Amino acid sequence: MAKLTAEMKALISSQQVFVGTAGLDGKPSIGLKGSARVHDDEHIVFFEMAGGRTWENIQKNPQVAIVVADRTKMQGFRFEGKVEELLTTGPLYEEAKKLSEAMKIPVPPKAAVVVEIKEIYDLGKGGRKVS
Repeated sequence: MAKLTAEMKALISSQQVFVGTAGLDGKPSIGLKGSARVHDDEHIVFFEMAGGRTWENIQKNPQVAIVVADRTKMQGFRFEGKVEELLTTGPLYEEAKKLSEAMKIPVPPKAAVVVEIKEIYDLGKGGRKVS
């Protein structure tokens, strides 16, 4: 399992995160996840609010790629991993519900999605694998 550095954590907390998934048919999809955050040194979590293609894909194929970048610094990382948990109860899900309510989304979130990071690539260095 790969470990997030302080630099990576800071970027995740301050920049827009995109999550890439694919269904069983292999068709790729990318979604914005403003709710993404560091869960711990080895996991990133995001809240699945809408239940669209990302939600459909991760239920069939748990492999994901998460990208975060700061264009002004030409710095970024790609985190490849696997959905470890789809939480529909507990503190993370309650946090998702609060965000959903604040955004006035009329339906409850589908889940808090916990992704175990397996590999990390530095996009500012030609996509070189760093972990």
